[in-house]
Amino acid sequence: MLDLNDLPADYPGGIGAALAQAGAICLESQNHTPGVALALRGDADGARSYRLNWTRTDDGDNALWQYNRATEMGAEAVAILLAKNETPYPDIAAAIAGTGVDFWLGEDANFSFQRKARLEISGIRNGSDAAIARRVSEKLNQTAQSDHSQTTAYVIVVEFSRPVAEIRVK
Repeated sequence: MLDLNDLPADYPGGIGAALAQAGAICLESQNHTPGVALALRGDADGARSYRLNWTRTDDGDNALWQYNRATEMGAEAVAILLAKNETPYPDIAAAIAGTGVDFWLGEDANFSFQRKARLEISGIRNGSDAAIARRVSEKLNQTAQSDHSQTTAYVIVVEFSRPVAEIRVK
């Protein structure tokens, strides 16, 4: 199970709570309820899925969010939890703009965080398989900006209407 409510414990300053709320809004906007299955596709081993859990939102919460921003942050919420489960790297740090990735993955964020892998995330509120494939391709190309790091790049695209997550490794 991936629980969006686990994010606040990982991120100070309320960012985790905001990501969790955005994820809940995206899922509920597609008429999903807590416990819905998120299918994994791509480079994940075999056909698998996770159950998604979250705290239901109030109707007024949707009005507080700009649509694209909620989709972006909602995808980050789901993808961060997936990265913690699907990669060997339990810790995450934000990447600097211009690196072609959203986050660095590593180990031991409390001491000397080492950038062991890159993570690029994208979200689609409601899209076709072709739209997901296009987005994955765009994001894989985007990671070239930091290929000099010689680290593995993970691309995770979350589509909320089904819901499905496509994971690719470069």
